[in-house]
Amino acid sequence: MTTNTSQPKKRIEYIDALRGMTMILVVFSHVEMSTFDFNTPTFVNDLFFSFRMPLFFFISGFIAYKANIEWSKQTWWQMSRKKLLVQLIPTFIFGLIHAYAYQGVDFREFIINDHKLGYWFTIALLEIFLIVYTANTLLYSADHAKHKKRMLVALVFLSAVLYVLRFALKMVPSLNEVGNILSLHRTANYFQYFAFGYICSMYREIFTRTLDKKYTMAIVITLFATLFYAKRFYISSHIGGSFDLWKIAETLIETLIGYFGLLIVYNTFKTYESSFTSNTKVGAALQFIGKRTLDVYLLHYFLIPYLPQVGTILHDTHNAALEITVGLLLSLIVVALCLVISGILRTSPILAKYLFGVSKRK
Repeated sequence: MTTNTSQPKKRIEYIDALRGMTMILVVFSHVEMSTFDFNTPTFVNDLFFSFRMPLFFFISGFIAYKANIEWSKQTWWQMSRKKLLVQLIPTFIFGLIHAYAYQGVDFREFIINDHKLGYWFTIALLEIFLIVYTANTLLYSADHAKHKKRMLVALVFLSAVLYVLRFALKMVPSLNEVGNILSLHRTANYFQYFAFGYICSMYREIFTRTLDKKYTMAIVITLFATLFYAKRFYISSHIGGSFDLWKIAETLIETLIGYFGLLIVYNTFKTYESSFTSNTKVGAALQFIGKRTLDVYLLHYFLIPYLPQVGTILHDTHNAALEITVGLLLSLIVVALCLVISGILRTSPILAKYLFGVSKRK
């Protein structure tokens, strides 16, 4: 594997800040459902939920693209091994501790559960990375432009195949069991957003010019609002227990909402990137969280409080502003505690390596 080592690759500050904000939204969603004990998503949580995970995978794909890599079997193994150590070992350490200590679930139940008690994300992301690394290796060309075109076709094709696979997994019992063990349902669902981010990074100039066009964001925002309203207030109410056309329509619309939502948030951070630099307090804080998203993700399940009484008050008031304020406050407290704990654990090089996948003390 050869890379340009003349100077270290500069991190994109607004991307790190965007990752931090997205991690806060993930914690916010879990606070809403677990702390407040909401049986059904509120309008606020439904709104954030519609784009937060697509955005997370989009960002992962966006920063995953590297233009200066010569792909080979050795490169594939080096990068895959690193991802295995960073994502798989910490996931099982924290996931199994949480399963035993908090949920009373044994190893087998944890493994066969598709959701993995919330710890599915790193497993699905690992599988996506392995797929993308394999495609890069098989399609590699020293001609950079040719390699990009091959990857564009491959990623679009794989996104379509996996999108259909998510339905096939549910229809075939044996496949469904394997899918649950490997969290393939999640991988099949979110691969497309990772691929979209990867493609946008490959063709960043075209992507940026498209977003900067006069009517692009007006169209995106209008479509997002229209589809979100249609799904929440019309289509969802027509869905029965069986897998019917309304369910298919909802799934397709959810997918489109994810794309439009992530574009809105990404473009907002890109437009106001000067507000998210390390020279601003908000930017510095969000960037720090963005660089420690794995730590927060692994730890936050242990720290989410259970306050159903607060949830009852918020539910009865029907005040979105109050819900957002209280939810974000609790989310920020949980995130802060995660960062304190991870900071302590990272003082040990061994714990830092096996719990958070870092090779040196940071």
